[in-house]
Amino acid sequence: MSLPIGIAALLIAIVLLVAGHFFPFGVPLTFIGIGLIASLIYDRRYKPASKQPLGPGWVDTGERFIDPETNKRVAVFMRPETGERDYREL
Repeated sequence: MSLPIGIAALLIAIVLLVAGHFFPFGVPLTFIGIGLIASLIYDRRYKPASKQPLGPGWVDTGERFIDPETNKRVAVFMRPETGERDYREL
């Protein structure tokens, strides 16, 4: 959700900057847009559920839930050595 908001903020900021309205909205909106997009790129904890098979070492935790973004049923897997979690569509 932060990607569309970040892109919209950058587009609005570009229009404001081109029109010469640097403050109070043009420059701050630029930083907000860049921050939202950078946070999405940096924070990769949440990955959309995949249908690809997992490699060896993954354990089914038995957790199941409905992904609120896709409304699909998802299973949670974990790698005990690292604590890494992965989500797979059922």
